[in-house]
Amino acid sequence: MIKIIEGRSPERKRQLIESVSQAMADSLEMPLDAVRVLLHEYPAGHWGRGGRLVSDILDRAPPEPPGAQVADATAKLLAN
Repeated sequence: MIKIIEGRSPERKRQLIESVSQAMADSLEMPLDAVRVLLHEYPAGHWGRGGRLVSDILDRAPPEPPGAQVADATAKLLAN
């Protein structure tokens, strides 16, 4: 299960599922068809970071380039 903040496009979620699935299949030497990925999306107002609501953090943050959050989340997942 991958927990993310809602708001990403279907294409970004598709890319995330494809990359995580491939990484799992490669790492665990298993067929790609055997990999299951579940995305669970949360509103930014239901997620906290550093004692603050992510929605408050996002309201004050400069815009990120498209896909930056997904790339960062994917990198963190693959690093574990």
